[in-house]
Amino acid sequence: MIRLHNTLTRTVEDFKPLKDGVVTMYVCGPTVYDDPHIGHARSAFIFEILRRYLEFTGHQVRFVRNVTDVDDKIIDRARRELEIRNTKYDIRDLGKVCNEVAQRYLKSYHEMMDRLGIRRPDLEPKATEHVIPDMTDSIAKLLIAGVAYEAGGDVYFSVRKCEGYGRLSNRTVDELQAGARVEPGEHPDPTPQVGAGKRDPLDFALWKAAKPGEPSWRSPWGDGRPGWHIECSTMSTKYLGDAIDLHGGGVDLVFPHHENEIAQAQAVGKPFARCWVHNGLLTVSGEKMSKSLGNYITASTVLEAYPHPDYLKLFFLKTHYRSPIDYSRERMDEAKKNWHEFSRFFQHCDQRQVASYAGAEKLPEVTAAQRGFDEAMDDDLNTPKALSVLFDLVNLGDRLLASGQLNQIRPIYDVLLRCGTVVGLFLQGMAEESPSTLQRLQALIAQRDAARQAKDFAAADAIRKTLRDEGIVLSDTENGTFWRRAG
Repeated sequence: MIRLHNTLTRTVEDFKPLKDGVVTMYVCGPTVYDDPHIGHARSAFIFEILRRYLEFTGHQVRFVRNVTDVDDKIIDRARRELEIRNTKYDIRDLGKVCNEVAQRYLKSYHEMMDRLGIRRPDLEPKATEHVIPDMTDSIAKLLIAGVAYEAGGDVYFSVRKCEGYGRLSNRTVDELQAGARVEPGEHPDPTPQVGAGKRDPLDFALWKAAKPGEPSWRSPWGDGRPGWHIECSTMSTKYLGDAIDLHGGGVDLVFPHHENEIAQAQAVGKPFARCWVHNGLLTVSGEKMSKSLGNYITASTVLEAYPHPDYLKLFFLKTHYRSPIDYSRERMDEAKKNWHEFSRFFQHCDQRQVASYAGAEKLPEVTAAQRGFDEAMDDDLNTPKALSVLFDLVNLGDRLLASGQLNQIRPIYDVLLRCGTVVGLFLQGMAEESPSTLQRLQALIAQRDAARQAKDFAAADAIRKTLRDEGIVLSDTENGTFWRRAG
């Protein structure tokens, strides 16, 4: 049985879905105001692995990931673009440009996902498509329940009326008050009068009154737009029900976003998420990613320097998902080297037509490896340990190849492919070649073997050099010559 760390209980516990064999999973998706960076890629990949492993263990997964396509950051980006485009700033164009910004960067996000082989969710609701009536209905119910109040066109959630607030982030209300502040654009007013303003620094916005030119919708409280937190609790319950199995996101979302989602849902009697899964943050050379520090690295930039997506995936997999991870070229180079251990093995197997061998019994080491992989993944997705099992299998396969025991290699080949794809590897090919390229390579290698047999070492070396210049590395063994693409 898979065990997962539940942020709500702060323990690793058996994962039991509400309905046997069916898992409902909601993950907070991107706010689309810029190209996705490698931190976004890590989070998306981690929840793809969780989804894949749940499916691997026989579960049907219903996966929803939202898109925040109206937000202060999107509006700020649109303002900057308007200022650049026009000699005369026209506030009436702001809403149109906000929409353009959101569509452009959602497209960029999807392209990054596709390049990494990360599947789309079953549903990907956009915030702007659920304001009316979904989010306004949710806010109205909170007002009726007496846990929200109107304040000059805004609507706020009253945190002190929510029993158990702070359980997810393991903080008390008094601790939270010490660090509370009034958000930009909110209307502070300590007097407890409806419409006067925000009553408590801890309270958060459910509805924001419209500002000139910004995207807005009609509501009973005036024109405006929803707060960030109401989006996810509304859309998750709409598509997955009042109680869901898994809710995920980055650890930076624990407070206030996920804490506020719980408060909103439970204030109107919805149980909400039973298990909360959070991934650790990504830094660059020990520092938080920031454009001001010059260390903001987009996913596309990494894929330009390290073209095969599995290089980046291996970099992610070598660190446990809950731990922080530090990006560096040295660690990417190490991941690339590790990838070529897999690639070389599969290429050698393909050249020896290992896949055609049938009926070979598994060696005890292979059976133990399969069991070890499953145990590692069951243990809160321990991908570093699962990877070590796969590397041990490759080493075993290499030894069997070198000794010519091809009938024992097929089970290793099969288990590696099966387990590798569970953790998102080997999905985009292993240096695939066209049939004409394969025919030419095999012919040249045959010519070189013949030259070596005839002790014409000059001719053999010339062929090796020709292939090396094309990026092909040859390995001579007592069981034949193997080739691979240089990494």
